[in-house]
Amino acid sequence: MSRGVGEFELVQGAIPDSLAILVALLTQLGDIWFVTLLFVVASVRHDGSDRHRMVAAGGLVIGAIALVLIFKSVFALPRPDRPLVALETLPALYQPVYALTGYASGHGFPSGHAVVSTAAYLSLAVVLPVSTRRRRYIAAAGIIAIVGFCRVALGLHYLVDVLAGIALSVVFLFLAFRLLARYRSPGVRRTAALGLGAVLALVGVVATGAHVEAIALFAVASGVFGFSWRIDRLRPAV
Repeated sequence: MSRGVGEFELVQGAIPDSLAILVALLTQLGDIWFVTLLFVVASVRHDGSDRHRMVAAGGLVIGAIALVLIFKSVFALPRPDRPLVALETLPALYQPVYALTGYASGHGFPSGHAVVSTAAYLSLAVVLPVSTRRRRYIAAAGIIAIVGFCRVALGLHYLVDVLAGIALSVVFLFLAFRLLARYRSPGVRRTAALGLGAVLALVGVVATGAHVEAIALFAVASGVFGFSWRIDRLRPAV
């Protein structure tokens, strides 16, 4: 049974083929490589307790990625077969880029880009020491909406996949920040967030039957958690 509600006819019909490559590029705002780069840059540009908060937020994003693997494995629902454009109709220069950014494989529910972008930009809205919190939330909501719209426009997800991904990520962040609020030290909160990400990544390994993506995520998550825990252990008590 289709999960669609007529979203493709409405969205795709309003986008000219000439903008397909732009839509495909904008969806990268929620891709793991871009989000990882974003957090690395943010962590490098800040220090002290701000850096602790950035890394802690990164740990929550790792947890969100693990949730994507878990829920997709549990539901195992297919993606829609509604590409925005046929690859051969694009100019030859754009075809390799669109092939990398405008297509996807695997299960479709929930939208991984929706989950990851929500976790990344909402957590940054909480911890980034720039502008006002209200403006940060507005900016985060705007980026999340763009990513979700692009996933539907590309025909890679049904609308319900995107909305479910956003809802899952919001609930996860709410519970995770409530848990981290119990720790007063920014360093301990950082390690706890990374530990939570590692635990969820381990659950992802089990849920996916030791899929290579889940194993890789657990390796990264456990590595950064172990490094963070070691730093806390070596830090002199004050």
